[in-house]
Amino acid sequence: MQLIDAHTHAEEQSYVRLLKREKIYATINCATPTEFTRNQAWVGRSQRLRLSAGIHPWQVDQVTWAAMAPILTQVPIIGEIGLDNVWTKNDLQLQQQIFTKQLAYAEQVHKPVIIHTKGMERETLRILKTYFNTYLLHWYSSTEYIEDYLDLGCYFSIGPSFASEASVHYLLSAVPLDKVLLESDGMASIAWALNQELPLSAYPQILNSGVQALSQVHHIAPAAVATQLVANLQHFWAGA
Repeated sequence: MQLIDAHTHAEEQSYVRLLKREKIYATINCATPTEFTRNQAWVGRSQRLRLSAGIHPWQVDQVTWAAMAPILTQVPIIGEIGLDNVWTKNDLQLQQQIFTKQLAYAEQVHKPVIIHTKGMERETLRILKTYFNTYLLHWYSSTEYIEDYLDLGCYFSIGPSFASEASVHYLLSAVPLDKVLLESDGMASIAWALNQELPLSAYPQILNSGVQALSQVHHIAPAAVATQLVANLQHFWAGA
C-alpha cells in the first residue's frame, strides 16, 4: 500500500532515505535557503519527493524576501506560508505583507500553495479568495469555514493529532475523500502531537494509522483510501 505525506520537514538525511526506501510520496518543506540547499541534495532526482519553499509566518522577521525569492523559482510548490496570531507574536501587518506577496508570486507562475493558518482562519480565507491559486490547508485545526475553503477548491491535510484533537479529528469526516490528504509535519511534530518520542522506524505506521482512520470513517477499504490519497497529492502538485 502506497503512503503519502503531504507536508513534512526533513531534519536528518536518514529521514529522507526512509521516504525513498518506503516509496512514500511526500512534500518536503524548505523554510530557509539553507534548508533548501540541504533538502535539494538529499532528495536528488526522486520523482516521489517534491520540495516546497516559502517564508513562514513565524519567520517573517528573520527570513527576507530577497533571500527566498531565488529559492521560490526553483521549487514546484510555494509554502508553507500564511497567518498566525496564536503561536507567534510576529507583527500581523508584516505577516500579511509577506503572505500576499508570495500568493501573488504563486499566481503569476501557476504554482500550488501550502497554507499555514492558526487563529486567522477567517482572514486567511478572505485573502485566498483574491488570488487564483490551488491551495492546501495544512494541519487545519478549526471546525469553522471548512465549506468556504472547499468552495475555493482547497485541499486539507490532516495532521498526526487527529486521534486526540477533536477539531482535527472532525476533518476525517468533514472533508470529501477527493480533497483530503495526510501529513506528518515531520518527526518533531509527530512527537509533539502524540506526546512521546518515537523511533524513525515508527514513521510509516503513523502515516498508515491515518489511512486506517479514513477507511473506518468512510467505510472504504484502506487500499482504496491509499490510492485516492496518492491521486489527491498528485493533483495538488499539478495545481489541479
